[in-house]
Amino acid sequence: MQQAAHYKCPCCGAALTFGSQSQQLDCASCGNSFPLDTIEQLESAQVQNTTDEQLQWQYAGGGGYTQEEAVHLRSYRCQACGAEIVTDETVAATECVYCGNPSVMPGVLSGAYRPDAVIPFRKSKKEAQDALRNHCKGKKLLPKGFMDENRIEKVSGVYVPFWLFEAEAEADCTYNATKVSSHREGNYMVTRTAHFLLRRGGHLGFKAVPVDGSSKMDDTLMESIEPYDSDKAEQFSTAFLSGYQAQRYDVEAADCQPRANERIRASVSATMAATVAGYATAVPVNTQIQLQHGQVRQVLMPVWMLNTRWQDKTYTFAMNAQTGQFIGDLPVDKGKFWKWLLGLAVLIGGGGTALAYLLFNMGVL
Repeated sequence: MQQAAHYKCPCCGAALTFGSQSQQLDCASCGNSFPLDTIEQLESAQVQNTTDEQLQWQYAGGGGYTQEEAVHLRSYRCQACGAEIVTDETVAATECVYCGNPSVMPGVLSGAYRPDAVIPFRKSKKEAQDALRNHCKGKKLLPKGFMDENRIEKVSGVYVPFWLFEAEAEADCTYNATKVSSHREGNYMVTRTAHFLLRRGGHLGFKAVPVDGSSKMDDTLMESIEPYDSDKAEQFSTAFLSGYQAQRYDVEAADCQPRANERIRASVSATMAATVAGYATAVPVNTQIQLQHGQVRQVLMPVWMLNTRWQDKTYTFAMNAQTGQFIGDLPVDKGKFWKWLLGLAVLIGGGGTALAYLLFNMGVL
C-alpha cells in the first residue's frame, strides 16, 4: 500500500494547507507560512520511520471487490493517522475521512497524467461561502433552512483537469447579403433588393481554449465560470494540492478536441460576422478554418464547489477560485410560490377594480 503525501508544519507538526492569499503552505495551528520549495526540500530530506508489524487476522467474511471494481480503485495509507484511504483511480488529492488531514495521492499525477501547470487558488473558502450567501440573499421563494450554516460549511475546493488548446486559425468566410431600398413612383411604392456575395478572411490566434478533462464534472457548469487567466499558471507541484481535492483527467485530449474545434469555429464565425455591416441581411454560406501550430497542454484549474440535495434533487454551486465568477441553481418553495402568485393576483385584481371605479366616477365608463 502506498503512502499518501501529507505536508506537516516543521514547527508544530500540524497539517499544512496551500493558502490562497499567502500563496504558500500555511499552518492554521501556529500561524507560520512556508514557501513551497522549502517544504518540498524538507520532505525529501527526511527519512521515513519504519513501522511495527501489524497483527495478522484471518478474515472470515466473504466477498470483496470484483475484478472490474478493483481495476478502478486505489488504496493509500494516511501518514497522519495511519488509516487506509480507498479512492477512485482519478483522485489525486483529498482529505482523510478519519482525521480530516489533507492527503496527496502519490503517482496519480505522474507520467502522462502529470499536469503541465496549475492555476493556484486565489479565492479563499470564506470568499466562496460569502458568494453563496449573497447568491441566496433576497430570494424570497427559497425554502426555509436550505442555506443553513452546516450546508455552507460543506463548500470544498477542487482542482479540475482541463486541456488547453492553442492554435492559429486562418479563416475564409462567404455570405449572401442584401440591401433593401424603397421609393415612390406615382401611386406605387417600389422596393428594390440588391444581392451581394461577400467574402471575409482573416488570421486569428487562440491562446488557451479550455475543455474540461474530467467526466465527473458538468462541462456546461465548468464553461459557465470561465474565463481563467492562464498567464498566471504556475509550474506544477503537488504542494499546491494540499488542503484541496484534485482529480486527474479521465477524458483524453483527442476526445476533447471536437469541443475545442466547436468553440474555435463559433468564435471565428462571430468575429467574421461582426465585420459584415450595412446590409439588411447577411446569411453565412461557407466557413473554412485552417488550424496551424496547434498545441495542447494540461492545466489544473481551481474551483470551489458545493453539491447538495433538497427534496431528492441535487443542486450544484460552483465558483471560479481565481476570479470569483459564481453560478448555481436554487430550489423554489412551492408553498411560498403559490402564496406569492395568489397575492399578486389579488393585488392586480384589486388594482383593476379600483381603476374601473375611478373611471366610472369620472364619467369615462
